Amino acid sequence: MNIVKSLFVAAVLFISLSSSASELVRLYEWSPGNTLAPLILPVKISETPEQAAQRYLQNLDRNPELMELFEGRLPDVRMSGFKPLDEVTRESRALLLANLPKDYTRNSQRVENFQKIFAKAKHSSYILPINANLGLSQSETRDLFTQISEKFPFLVAMGGDDVEPSLYKKQNTHSRNTIPARDIFEIELIKSYVTREKGFLLGVCRGSQISSVALGYKLIQDVPFHVGTDVSHGNDWHEIELKPTKNNILASLLAEGQTRMTVNSLHHQSVIFKEGGPLQLAAHGHDGVTEATEFKNGRGLLLQFHPELMNNDLGSKILWRVLKQKNVVMPGRCGKIFSF
Repeated sequence: MNIVKSLFVAAVLFISLSSSASELVRLYEWSPGNTLAPLILPVKISETPEQAAQRYLQNLDRNPELMELFEGRLPDVRMSGFKPLDEVTRESRALLLANLPKDYTRNSQRVENFQKIFAKAKHSSYILPINANLGLSQSETRDLFTQISEKFPFLVAMGGDDVEPSLYKKQNTHSRNTIPARDIFEIELIKSYVTREKGFLLGVCRGSQISSVALGYKLIQDVPFHVGTDVSHGNDWHEIELKPTKNNILASLLAEGQTRMTVNSLHHQSVIFKEGGPLQLAAHGHDGVTEATEFKNGRGLLLQFHPELMNNDLGSKILWRVLKQKNVVMPGRCGKIFSF
């Protein structure tokens, strides 16, 4: 057994060295001291982490669309706290997709809540900066997406602004605060992540919407206008009706015979569900608005509501159920085969 173990360790080392030799970028943790979790910084082979951080901020400053989001002020992040992303803790990582300036600060309630709940499950949280590929070539961006799939088994697309309607082939009639450059980056990342089938995707509110757009679905641009106001979706709580699915990620949280749960609601847009795609309808409101969908392959859950902001037992149970499902579909380590 010792010989087998030695051969296995040598093989893993060889594969690791061969893989790193072909990488165009390296992933670094960037802990500037004023964020709730480390940022993930792609560093070109030809640059230092400090140079990569400067390259990112300089390109951010040159992008009018993104600077409009930041109201003309670059995020306040220090050029310190860099270290390579380790190769050991992959299975316990959660990557949160930043999409608002507050994600670069200690004032993001959603990041804080995600981080606290994941930490209880011994998962470490990281933040991917908005348009993290700024200053990278197309091939370097593809490598960044590949490495995210390889090194992060759990991706969280958080809530935020509306998605640019042209990206789902519609004119803008009711969408607000759209930033096409940000949306395009997230859509391409999500497409890559889902296609590789190496991790689990959780989408919350905007995260559900942009993930659905990446998968070919369209959105209702304004629920009160197009659906009505029988259910208050803007800033309230309401019941949703759960539906049976192949994996029953949400439905498994209810007692036998129950089909309803009460959730928070902070949105004015929603996904238009259609049969035949990669998603299954997991919950809807009494007005028919899509409240949750699940991936048929078990590798994703998209929620219109915010479990991380519910601040109750149900919200925590939903996120714990997601982590359990992530572990079910995540590829096993080679070490388990040899029972080391």
